[in-house]
Amino acid sequence: MIIADYHTHTRYSHGTGTPEDNVKAAIDRGLSRIAISEHAPAHMLFGVHGGHLRALRKEVDRLAQKYAAQIEVLMGLECNLTAYGRADLPSNADLAPFDVLLLAYHKGVFPLDGFCLARTAEAFLHTQPDPVRTANALLAAAEAYHIHMFAHPGLYVRADIPTLARGAKELGVLLEINSARVTMSQEELRATAALGAAFVIGSDAHSPARVGDFELALSTAARAGVLEHVVNYKAG
Repeated sequence: MIIADYHTHTRYSHGTGTPEDNVKAAIDRGLSRIAISEHAPAHMLFGVHGGHLRALRKEVDRLAQKYAAQIEVLMGLECNLTAYGRADLPSNADLAPFDVLLLAYHKGVFPLDGFCLARTAEAFLHTQPDPVRTANALLAAAEAYHIHMFAHPGLYVRADIPTLARGAKELGVLLEINSARVTMSQEELRATAALGAAFVIGSDAHSPARVGDFELALSTAARAGVLEHVVNYKAG
């Protein structure tokens, strides 16, 4: 069973429920932890910024206190790769600390350098210019911003998973097996485990009904034989 969901969205971005709806759903699912991890500010369509992000911070803190006896409620953020080695983690003192930081490339982010401009072209034209360099760009950003997890690795643009896994092991960053859509092949999952990197399973829920829905990711991890490498998995 999975005991924590670190990747959920709400109405603050493009989800359908409130943060409290997600928390209640997580309690009903028997989870011990949930993170509200909205898109960071650079996402042009769904990024949460300014007063909205500060309001979300206050709401998550309120829920953490209200439901402390039932579940741990965490403030997360799904950061965007904006340039080689750069992400859009806000530096506002009133927002920190974030409990969970995810990082991914998303198509809805304005590229700040030639590297990300090429990734945008790749995402829309389905080309594959340099997956190793993409992996290294994510690793450089993960190190610079103390990222905890790579969200849905390989979605939208290809990242060389062995390169990502080797760097993730060194940095202590987890690779997400996303339960909304699996983005790594069985071979890539097994190679990641063999290289000593660890996984986290996340629902990527965009509605309260999908909070704690890990069926796709669990079955994928089981078939690949990597469940023992999933940090939020508890046998039995």
